[in-house]
Amino acid sequence: MGTFSRIFGLGDKKLQGQADELLLDLSKALQSASAKLNVCAEDWCEGKQEHLNELEEEIITLEREADRIKDELFEKIFSKRAYLPQQTQERHQLVVHTDSVIDAVEEAVRVMLVGRKYKPPSKIHKIAEKCWICTDHLQDAIKYLFEDFGKAIECTIKIDRVREEARDIQFELLDDLFNKEKWSPKEVTLFRAISERILKVAIMSEQTADFIRTLAVKYS
Repeated sequence: MGTFSRIFGLGDKKLQGQADELLLDLSKALQSASAKLNVCAEDWCEGKQEHLNELEEEIITLEREADRIKDELFEKIFSKRAYLPQQTQERHQLVVHTDSVIDAVEEAVRVMLVGRKYKPPSKIHKIAEKCWICTDHLQDAIKYLFEDFGKAIECTIKIDRVREEARDIQFELLDDLFNKEKWSPKEVTLFRAISERILKVAIMSEQTADFIRTLAVKYS
């Protein structure tokens, strides 16, 4: 099957190469941020408070770096007509989708630390772990866009499956929160909000994967 970097007959090849590198940097940033979110959730569930602020700061820094990469792509490459108009639009959409995953990670960790003084259900970490796996597959899917469309599609299918697993855990958590007299109303509200923010990372990863699959099928 084809690759995303070989479908362009026209355009500035140097700028296109720079765009490929920046997009891969963006995918690395989202995976790193998600991995740190997983560690943050694990530490919180295990009562380890000492590194939570540091992890939050690291995730925020990654999100800011992702914004810088996104702006560079928009201002220095896409606006310079490196591609034909439709292909510029597709690259733009891919960057926006990818950036939305990192935004979801930042939002999740910020809400998580609001509830740091409470003891959370272990399922919150399990959801974060599934999200981390989703972003790991997403990073691979983006990489394979430039190497092998078939492998990129395989990665996107894996993301769909893991996102379903994360959602199943979310429903199990909600059942526990609302049907077991273990948590106060404040805790129920808090843990539900946090778990939903974390699950959003998997949801946004799946939406990005759907778009990648669309590109791969279109240009295969």
